[in-house]
Amino acid sequence: MRPMTRLITGLGLHSAALIAFQLSLMQLISIVQWHHFAYMIISIAMLGFGASGTLLALSRERLLSASGWLVPLLMTASGFFMIFAFRITRLELFQFDVYLLFVERAQFPVLAANYLIYFIPFFTGALAIGILFIKHAGQIGTYYFSNLLGSGIGGLIVLFLFGNIYPQQVPPLIGLLSVTAGILSSGRRHILPNISLGAVSVLVAIYLIAQPGRIETSQYKGISQAMNLPGAEVIYSKPDIHGLIEVVSSPALRFAPALSLSFTGEVPVKKNIFVNGDFFGVVPEYKTGQKAHILDYTTQVFPWEIGKPGKVLMIDAGEGATLAQAMSRRPKHVDAIIDNGGVVEMMQTVFAEHSGGLYLHDSLDIHVVEARNFLASASDKEYDMIVLPQQESFGGSAGINALQENYSMTLESFSLMWDLLGPEGIITVSTWTDYPPRTSLKILATLTETARNKGIGSPVQHLAAVKSWGNITFMLKKQPFSLEAVEKIRHLCEELYFDPLLLPGVTLEERQRYHMSDDAEFFSIVDRIVEGDKKVIEDYSFMISPATDNKPYFSQFLRLGNIRELSGIYTTDQIPFLELGYLIVVVTLIQGTILAFIFIILPLLRLRKSHRGKGGTLLYFGALGIGYMFVEIILIQRFVLYFGHPVYALSAVISTMLIASGAGSLCSGRLPAIARFPAGIGLIITLMLLFYTFFLTPVLQSTISSPLTVKVMLSLLLIGVPSFFKGFMFPLGIRYLSSYDASQTPWAWGINGSLSVISTSLAMLIAVETGFMTVMTVAVVCYGIASTVFAFRKNFFRI
Repeated sequence: MRPMTRLITGLGLHSAALIAFQLSLMQLISIVQWHHFAYMIISIAMLGFGASGTLLALSRERLLSASGWLVPLLMTASGFFMIFAFRITRLELFQFDVYLLFVERAQFPVLAANYLIYFIPFFTGALAIGILFIKHAGQIGTYYFSNLLGSGIGGLIVLFLFGNIYPQQVPPLIGLLSVTAGILSSGRRHILPNISLGAVSVLVAIYLIAQPGRIETSQYKGISQAMNLPGAEVIYSKPDIHGLIEVVSSPALRFAPALSLSFTGEVPVKKNIFVNGDFFGVVPEYKTGQKAHILDYTTQVFPWEIGKPGKVLMIDAGEGATLAQAMSRRPKHVDAIIDNGGVVEMMQTVFAEHSGGLYLHDSLDIHVVEARNFLASASDKEYDMIVLPQQESFGGSAGINALQENYSMTLESFSLMWDLLGPEGIITVSTWTDYPPRTSLKILATLTETARNKGIGSPVQHLAAVKSWGNITFMLKKQPFSLEAVEKIRHLCEELYFDPLLLPGVTLEERQRYHMSDDAEFFSIVDRIVEGDKKVIEDYSFMISPATDNKPYFSQFLRLGNIRELSGIYTTDQIPFLELGYLIVVVTLIQGTILAFIFIILPLLRLRKSHRGKGGTLLYFGALGIGYMFVEIILIQRFVLYFGHPVYALSAVISTMLIASGAGSLCSGRLPAIARFPAGIGLIITLMLLFYTFFLTPVLQSTISSPLTVKVMLSLLLIGVPSFFKGFMFPLGIRYLSSYDASQTPWAWGINGSLSVISTSLAMLIAVETGFMTVMTVAVVCYGIASTVFAFRKNFFRI
């Protein structure tokens, strides 16, 4: 094999390893902590790329002269660090807990140490790629193609591994790809160090794969709390593409979800299901012909008592208890939507006998798909009841789900549910109570606006809600509640010691008969929301306006502008525990920005004072760094709805974007490095993204029920075409810059990486505050700037 061919092949393998390592760390950290730290990993990866550009700018000639032996060694070293980086962070010395970040200042140095440990493999790996790009700037199209193609394939590889081996076994296996790349890229004169380091890497990887151990999670995660109970043990564990599935058994794991004080039976022991360390549900024990279910002593019994539903739709029915309760009511048919196929398979096989064959019931159809995907394609169906899963968690979730997209709880979702209801149909959703009230008020605002959007002038006649000491169940009926139904709710409240929160003609005395509220304004706010008072929603300290597809963050309640007001009500240490998830991303953005400034911007500003045309370089490559990441985030968000599976959407978008961009990069080598080409192609991308801003969603919505083959082909077209053209921009810019001022090319590499460091967290914060439309608009502006830089190059590059 020719040296150049070995280099290009090694670059592809190494690039595949880097993206796969990034994705595997995102999965592992979501298990250990929560998914918010995915943004930290992406920022660290981009920081490694940016900092490598800084070093290249400072020591360009020295690094290029040593590239023959240095590039392979950097690839091998990167793989070596990938193999055990995660294991190092699980040592007691380096373990941090997100819940303690805002109350124990000692956690910040530990977090910084984690940053450094994860930074090293990305930095060494990116430096190898950067040296190749700078040294072979004339053939950048070919090398950039190998980089992007490898990255796209790496995304597919890691998805395959997630479904077949444990998450902690993935990094050691992935690291061997970079080790192989380093050895393959080595010349005969310098191969010995790489073989030696490679041999050590293989031995370490084999040991870590053979002895994976169990991942120790945060003490505040559900599975950690369950494992602290007497006799607790993991009786089932299986890796799945949707996450690590574990079942915990303990004689102390009793299931008593806000039970009525009238309950006198024995509280049952249940096996708990966890996915990535988070509580998913219980393993139900269904018995054919059973007359009562444990949930019949909670507020969740009310929808079943006021009607006799024949056809039922259960949204996100992974909670086996609610499914067992539904089947105990003997409906004619139940459609259950469960997006985690691994849990369904487990319940239909391993725990089929234990659960009484519940998931194999003749009257039950399970749909392994996202709820919104099912709702959009079920227009020919009609249901008597639609049941949504219980929101929040006992004692509150501290806002840990703030940035979790929840398309089942948006206005558009409830509109689709309403359209599927029969004449006497009912939508019901329950929530654990939280203080200060947020989730309950947001649910009520969503149901009320749904009713008004469907032409209901007086929603109060169509709404009912019942509260206990621990949860609230809401009901929205297509027809007004009859007097008989109202009296039945009142009678059942007295029988179970519950209070009606919403009911036609309800009095304040009824609302606090059994369970007093500490919040004197709560009932007033509830009434004003039902009456359609928008001001009460706007003036509330937390964000309780309904979630939409443009802002699908149902559990996001924090208003950044209200932090000062909240600090006057709650202590500084309390606020993070109200909305921890959102604040984590804010902290990640601040940390990433500071690090990018220190490691990238400051050295480069000092170094480049004498160079001409810095403005054009900064604007062009900075715009590309932000624009590309923003578009990627938007496309992932849109295609989650389209495919019905977040994992499939992630793999489809990332892999298609990278491979298509790689093809564009390869083709860019056929174009001369003159200004009109990046200017013209940048304009094409800008116009395409502008079209996507307004028409992508309608196109996807109109074809969401199409056959999978049609959806895949359309997705390849919609994602691939703009990505193909985006693949031209970076190599054309590098080639132009190398002919204009070759010493600026490392700076361009660093700028592109530094802006990418903050773009992921920044895009998420923009999406939460103003919606995804704004994120796409920023991407349009970025590519417009990149096009303008070359269209008016004399104003940006001093010639």
